[in-house]
Amino acid sequence: MAEGIRIENLIKTYGSGDTAVHALRGVNMSVAKGEVVGLIGPSGSGKSTLLKCLGAVIEPTSGRMTIGDSVIFEDGWRVADLRALRRDLIGFIFQAPYLIPFLDVTDNVALLPMLAGKPNAEARKEARDLLEALDVAHRAAAMPSQLSGGEQQRVAIARALVNRPPVILADEPTAPLDSVRALAVVDLLNTMARQFETAVIVVTHDEKIIPTFGRVYNIREGITIEEFGTHASTHQVTPG
Repeated sequence: MAEGIRIENLIKTYGSGDTAVHALRGVNMSVAKGEVVGLIGPSGSGKSTLLKCLGAVIEPTSGRMTIGDSVIFEDGWRVADLRALRRDLIGFIFQAPYLIPFLDVTDNVALLPMLAGKPNAEARKEARDLLEALDVAHRAAAMPSQLSGGEQQRVAIARALVNRPPVILADEPTAPLDSVRALAVVDLLNTMARQFETAVIVVTHDEKIIPTFGRVYNIREGITIEEFGTHASTHQVTPG
């Protein structure tokens, strides 16, 4: 399968000299189009820093990040507009859905393409199509406060997918859900990843969903270790 995102020898250091904090020490990851990969690790291991670098929220110190065939970072950003990068190439799903309370479900999903300049009617149609695919179209006119937790997370997934980004970053997306709903969300992510050829990285501490990933990256002290399958042995990915 073609790669959706590739990270090579990514380093992030805060500060300098004796007070320097080496949050990432040479992270290497690759996620194929249509693949959902887990990212695990203890608190302070570098997960949040890595996610912020991947999401173009903070700038890495060095390394290389590629989305599809485009290098977006190589010892400095290679794109002029980081806001457009986040809007068009990266979808975000968070632990809380963060739906806009005064917009109905359809407009919560349609807002991003509207902001990107798509005509309102076209953006709303795309939103409704996604809501249909995620089996929540019957709630299209509802307000967020009228939705269950599982329905809110489905709407959040639709919002992340609406611009058809090649990469989705999901930060603890199942944390507030029970086992049945958590597994349903992961199943949806896998289905949507295959359907839209999206590379998905799921940061999680949720032990009940870890066995569902085909591959898991474990980050420890700023270095990634790849685990093949649930019970497979681990090896350190050699920095390139």
